[in-house]
Amino acid sequence: MLLEGRKISKRFGGVQALSEVDFHVEEGSITGLIGPNGAGKTTLFSIVAGALKPTSGRTFFEGREITGLPADQICRRGIARTFQIVRPFASMSCLENVLVAAVNRHPERPRAALEAAARDLLGQVGLADFADQEARHLNVIQKKRLELARALATEPRLLLLDEVLGGLNTQEIQEAVEDIRALRDRRGITILWIEHVMGAIMQAADRVIVLDQGRVLTAAPPREVVSDPRVIQAYLGE
Repeated sequence: MLLEGRKISKRFGGVQALSEVDFHVEEGSITGLIGPNGAGKTTLFSIVAGALKPTSGRTFFEGREITGLPADQICRRGIARTFQIVRPFASMSCLENVLVAAVNRHPERPRAALEAAARDLLGQVGLADFADQEARHLNVIQKKRLELARALATEPRLLLLDEVLGGLNTQEIQEAVEDIRALRDRRGITILWIEHVMGAIMQAADRVIVLDQGRVLTAAPPREVVSDPRVIQAYLGE
């Protein structure tokens, strides 16, 4: 398996955000991560990506332990993430935003090569015409596209997507689902994806992990998850 967590726990003061969470993500898969607000989904993402250290437990990527490593080291090993609330470098151009990520991944490469790759990524996410504009002028959807381009600039083998469909209409959601599939099918990127749009998860995910109150409620194929009485009670509702 590509990613594994063993008995991950995280406390914030007196609050138990995660409690002995075991999970794994198979290489080449799209794995959904769902659950009610406050279930611990983003906390788990932050631990995998190195933004938080677990109180206890261990994480492994490609068979090597990454528990507690700084975020930049985890990124260089091949894990990138997007954020639910996007915060680009507002006064920098879209191109410069992507270049920051590219330089972090390949500081030894000539700037011209990195810039060409960054422009290509902006084109792939539909922002070619905005390359030289400051990121502050983008709307929310465009900022999410920029966020994806920045993540892809680090050449990840595992991409953590945090609610990338928020604010999209039905057609845009379908296009985004197809783009996520293409990341896996054409680029070979494994996806771990937090999402509340269950129709999208049902379409794209191979397997779904359900968190509730900091614990794994179940992990199974999507159709099994949505028919599980525990998931219906805790998250989906009747």
